Amino acid sequence: MNNPRQFQQLVTDVEELLASLDDEHSPRFHELRDRVEATMSQAKGSLRKHGNATASKLRDYAAIADDYITGYPRTAFASGILIGAALGFLLASARSSD
Repeated sequence: MNNPRQFQQLVTDVEELLASLDDEHSPRFHELRDRVEATMSQAKGSLRKHGNATASKLRDYAAIADDYITGYPRTAFASGILIGAALGFLLASARSSD
């Protein structure tokens, strides 16, 4: 599913397939079922490809963060404390305003 047009085609094929269910012996039914199966296969492949790319990017970002923390542990520790304190302050002020 690389674009909205492919998704729309899948929806159209499924709607036509469902509309033809009353006559499942017709050649049109088998043609639509085959098209839906092919489109679903493409969609699954596309989702797998995009999922793998996202996981790869997350691993790259984790490796960068690990390298930074290993190289600059004191700065990373101080940054963590600062971020934690800022989040704590924001949460406390949000609770007190309720």
